[in-house]
Amino acid sequence: LAYAVAEFAEKRANLATEALNRAQEDERASRALVNAGREADLRAVQANAATTAAQADLESARADVSEALVRLSGLVGARQSYTGVSQSLLDMAAMLKPPPIEPLSTSPAVRAAEAARNAVAQRVTVERTRATPDITVSLGFRRLAGENANTVVAGVAVPLPLFNNNSGAIATASAELAAADARLNAARLNAEADWRVASSQALAADRRLSATAEAEAAANEAYRLGRVGYDAGRTPLVELLAA
Repeated sequence: LAYAVAEFAEKRANLATEALNRAQEDERASRALVNAGREADLRAVQANAATTAAQADLESARADVSEALVRLSGLVGARQSYTGVSQSLLDMAAMLKPPPIEPLSTSPAVRAAEAARNAVAQRVTVERTRATPDITVSLGFRRLAGENANTVVAGVAVPLPLFNNNSGAIATASAELAAADARLNAARLNAEADWRVASSQALAADRRLSATAEAEAAANEAYRLGRVGYDAGRTPLVELLAA
């Protein structure tokens, strides 16, 4: 996301540069007409105001680029801030198709919930194991001084859980396991919902991009015609600035 934001900021700065160049060309054309006596001085002032506004937009866009690159550099731990991005992530993403829903198991939230659920399941196994009697076998040697002999001593201890079979701990761990299963199921549902929302947003963004591309082509043509008309003295400056 930080990379895409940095790339977007650079593209916006490039557009602001183009807008400034156009505004400067319009200002030069208006001043030429004013000097030739074909336009009033007000037209040159209006054109200069448009150039100043375009310059301000460019400086704001450049500041956004610097901020985006600083954030990106901080995320990757770079000691020096990046000066730009090389490859286009936005163009690459435009060629990718949305992945199927199956890979939702790789979601960080789902994987974390699965790990927590498995840990609780292990605790249940441990508590159930503690309910089984722990048999202890001992073996040793003993010296009988009176008879001047050695003897082997062996023993077996088998605890009988008559009053405590660890049922409380097992019930607690089982309840925690049920809660972990519920959290895992909720994480999967949330991940699937997020995927569907993101997929619909991506589709809507593609449609907006197509519509905007058509609007951009129409705006460029309108500006071209307005500039031709203004240079020929048929179109007022107000219409050219609007275009």
